Amino acid sequence: MSADSKQLAYGRMVQELLSQSRASTWINDLWDMYTGYTLFAQQSGYDPQGHDKFVSFKTMVFFFQEIEKMEKAA
Repeated sequence: MSADSKQLAYGRMVQELLSQSRASTWINDLWDMYTGYTLFAQQSGYDPQGHDKFVSFKTMVFFFQEIEKMEKAA
């Protein structure tokens, strides 16, 4: 698959994802999920992958924040 084809495929997947909910909704939902995860982690004990999960969460929030900026600019 060429780089252009791959980017178009990614774009279609993102478009499909965003057709379900606005970026601001995804951000709020991500915060809810992460809050639930952290509450569970406090009760269940140390998670050696906790930092990696936070980095993934943060990356997703930043991604949707950029999408939100694009939505507002359109």
